[in-house]
Amino acid sequence: TAWTCITIQQTELVDGVIWTTENCTMDDPLIYPPLLTVNSISMDLTNIKVRAIPASADSIEQLQTVPEMANSNTNNNFIAGINGGYFWRVDISGIWIDDVCRGKTRSEALSDVSSDNVNNGIGDGLVKIDGEIKSNNCNCSGYSRPAILILDGQNSFIDVVYRGDSVDDSVQNAIAAGPNLVSYDASTQESYVDIPSDDDNINILEHAANTAVGLIVDKNTNLPNTLLLVTTDGSDECGPKDYTCGLNSKDLASLMKDKFGTSMAMSMDQGGSTTMWVKDANTDRDGVVSRSHNSEPAVDDGPRNVANGLF
Repeated sequence: TAWTCITIQQTELVDGVIWTTENCTMDDPLIYPPLLTVNSISMDLTNIKVRAIPASADSIEQLQTVPEMANSNTNNNFIAGINGGYFWRVDISGIWIDDVCRGKTRSEALSDVSSDNVNNGIGDGLVKIDGEIKSNNCNCSGYSRPAILILDGQNSFIDVVYRGDSVDDSVQNAIAAGPNLVSYDASTQESYVDIPSDDDNINILEHAANTAVGLIVDKNTNLPNTLLLVTTDGSDECGPKDYTCGLNSKDLASLMKDKFGTSMAMSMDQGGSTTMWVKDANTDRDGVVSRSHNSEPAVDDGPRNVANGLF
């Protein structure tokens, strides 16, 4: 798919980390709004002075906005970040159904994270931070093929696993969500759109605000040299046929592969959860530079509380 983008601003946050805002259009103007606002953070993985790491909400409720998460993780000097994976909405009283981890209960969500029951804990997907597991991939329908971003500098990669699966004990930092969007064939050095046919994630078809992460491989070494964090503005709860709310997974995969040139890419949580935060930017919105809304066209709204993020 062809994309045409106009750069609105581009800022180097620190050496090797660049924040860009663009207005983009697809080659079919009848499908999408005239302008899709896309924010991206590119990080040079060869720069050993910076690293990407997941973070979990540090509050009694175990849910925070991305800016709150950044500010409460005082041990890390975060400069930018996005929302992470799916989670159980314990902040909603009354009846709420987790449509990603179908069958996971409020009681499980409020239980301590445990290897004995991977459904325990608010997070629906694996989060591992400096060797400590903060949440597991749930073992439920709706999350049959989670994708995991394993963060290890130029040894980073995206793996597609099965529900309930974890990572090797040697992995120090990882964050899971899905669906997978783009995969890389090292033997041919070609990337291709790769949303697993047996993935039953309900968000694959929904048009919404979206969040994605990707890796760009240096073909001279077959190792990734760039990490990309991407958000696309839009709304939520619009279903598979309302194109006005933003991208679905197929077109998000196209954006990551054809526009950004990622070799591997995966989706994070989307819709009202979609958030990109940049330190000291947009001070009237606590550094939030993306826009998403739960049920109406994107407006100047605040970010949703989420369970984890990637910074």
